[in-house]
Amino acid sequence: MHDIIDNRNEKLLDHIQVMLDSSERVRFAVGYLFLSGLAPIAEKLEKLNEIKLLVGNTLDTKLVETLVQDLKDLDEVRKKLDEQRFRRRVDSEHRVVETRNEIREHLSLMDQSDLNEQLIRILLKLLKENRLHIRLYTKGRLHAKAYIFDYGTVYGPDGKPLERPEKGIAIIGSSNLTLSGLTHNTELNVIVHGNANHAALVEWFENLWKESLPFEEAIATELRRSWAVGMVESPDGTEFHVRPYDIYMKTLFELVRDRFEEEPERYEFLFDDRITRELADFQKIAVKQAVKIIKDYGGVFISDVVGLGKSYIGAAILKHFYRTEGLYPLIICPAGLVDMWKRFNTVYKLGAEVISIGELQEAHPTGQTLLDPNGIYHDRKIVLVDESHNFRNPDTQRYQILQAFMQGGRKAVLLTATPRNRTVWDIYWQLKLFHHDDRTMIPIEPNNLREFVKLAEKGERKIQDLLVHILIRRTRNHVLKWYGYDAQTNERVKPSEFDEYRSGKRKAYIYVGGQHRFFPRRNLETVTYSIEATYRGIYDKIRRYIGKPLDDPLNPPPNVLTYARYGLWNYVKPEKRGSYTDLKKVGANLCGLMRVLLFKRFESSVEAFRKTLKNLIKVHQTFRDALESGVILAGHEINEVLDDIEDIQGERLAEELAKVSKKYKIEDFEVECLRKNINQDIEVLKKMLELVEPITPKDDAKLQKLIDILQ
Repeated sequence: MHDIIDNRNEKLLDHIQVMLDSSERVRFAVGYLFLSGLAPIAEKLEKLNEIKLLVGNTLDTKLVETLVQDLKDLDEVRKKLDEQRFRRRVDSEHRVVETRNEIREHLSLMDQSDLNEQLIRILLKLLKENRLHIRLYTKGRLHAKAYIFDYGTVYGPDGKPLERPEKGIAIIGSSNLTLSGLTHNTELNVIVHGNANHAALVEWFENLWKESLPFEEAIATELRRSWAVGMVESPDGTEFHVRPYDIYMKTLFELVRDRFEEEPERYEFLFDDRITRELADFQKIAVKQAVKIIKDYGGVFISDVVGLGKSYIGAAILKHFYRTEGLYPLIICPAGLVDMWKRFNTVYKLGAEVISIGELQEAHPTGQTLLDPNGIYHDRKIVLVDESHNFRNPDTQRYQILQAFMQGGRKAVLLTATPRNRTVWDIYWQLKLFHHDDRTMIPIEPNNLREFVKLAEKGERKIQDLLVHILIRRTRNHVLKWYGYDAQTNERVKPSEFDEYRSGKRKAYIYVGGQHRFFPRRNLETVTYSIEATYRGIYDKIRRYIGKPLDDPLNPPPNVLTYARYGLWNYVKPEKRGSYTDLKKVGANLCGLMRVLLFKRFESSVEAFRKTLKNLIKVHQTFRDALESGVILAGHEINEVLDDIEDIQGERLAEELAKVSKKYKIEDFEVECLRKNINQDIEVLKKMLELVEPITPKDDAKLQKLIDILQ
């Protein structure tokens, strides 16, 4: 029987496995150390007393077998290998570091299989038990490949060791300790017998071993830190085991890495001005994050929950761009917030103009709206929209006016605690105020906003994957957990112990302007009052005026609201109704929502009800004046009524009105009947106003109850 191993008829792997069974010690000298080559013999290596691996220089690029598989072109493989053969010489320590890096890369590319995990754990066990020794030969290329086996002791029937004719056996040839080297059919190796040959090979090996550098510690470290074991190094140099939770948190961190405060160099510098000094730490972080998001994508949502100071964050963002880029701000907000923003503008010197949402639709004598691209605010290059959820419907006139204004590349700061009300499209249409194209650089898939939102609507994408890049939102508990201080120790809250703060066992505060600030804990308690006492016997009368759904809208009873302004479908001539299906669909909804809205304002407070009545009288008179001029208006002028209404009925009313916000042909309507009922509604609204006008704050039972509680 011959001793030639060509990997065609005789596989090197088969011979090594047989020889390992009868050996107690091995010495392998190979050009390259690829862990994949150890996998088929790992269990047999585990049974040996000693293993010495002498390794030459490894490749800087892919594994040899990977090169062959990937490139498929032997000339290209040869070129790659030649590049390695003639690369610049480096010093020995560099070789060790270089080889360690290659081992690390190899480990990261290994299939995460049970077999490979078992291999890594066996190697670590052998290293720990001092049975596996690895050295790196750095004095030159280790061209020779040798597998030297020392036979183990054989015992006779009496238990005494027997003398063996041969102390060992060896294989020398072309094969490296790799998958391809063990099985590839272009290798050629020979089995070496005889004690003299064995002794000569051992001497050759040991001489090279003495000239080599220890590599056990380096490879043990890489094995411990591989995917199979999961140890990592802490900043103090110690190692700890990585849990699945740690990997999860690391993934989250990498996703939002550029928005973390631990990397201040990635953020804009904030000026030391009055608004910045008055911000809490968590607000300053939000400002820095928002500035970066605006620079990346043109706008940002500030959506912290109520009570965390979105207005202060928004003001600081405007101040930053005003000072750094000379951008003059425009602030658009509900009418009830105009005075607050004007005060902010004065106190913090924002350089802003402030207008209400309702003013967007008002035309100037020139015929232009306030936001005409060439109008008085054409120089305003950054726009803050407070309560931006009011712009989630693209069919409204206010949305279309604002979107046209934003087309000039203006930046946007959108403040809203509820960016999404009912559907994901609420977010999409607000986003379109500053992100005009559907194709996007925001890292989502597909990279088309409309397509992404369609998929999110179907549940095939998560809208959070979009929001994480453009929206900042924190809750009170989040702020206390990550920015809070313990009320007793004045030390930072430990996030791992936050359940005690959440439950109320311990209290925490935040620093705002150098002072301690506590979030109030809500203890809800029902307080009753007499609405009859407030309205002094007129409650039932007002309820009758507000009325109930009419059996015959064209012929209503006297002294009740007909809601003609909202039920225009009822007044369309029968032969013209085919062109007004939109009125039919929303008419009933509008009348019902308006009735509910009046009741809610009626029960809210006397002043709220008075204000709503005055606005409705104005709206109906405008509608009547247009009617006299031969025009039927629908939708637009009601916005003044809705500006100060934040409940769901008010929002739904605005949406329904938007669907019919247009002018209609007056000849298609029963004008006389419509005029009569509009006049009746004006008179009923005036009667209700006359009833509530004399009621003073002292007579408002609800207000007085609130004052008593506060005192």
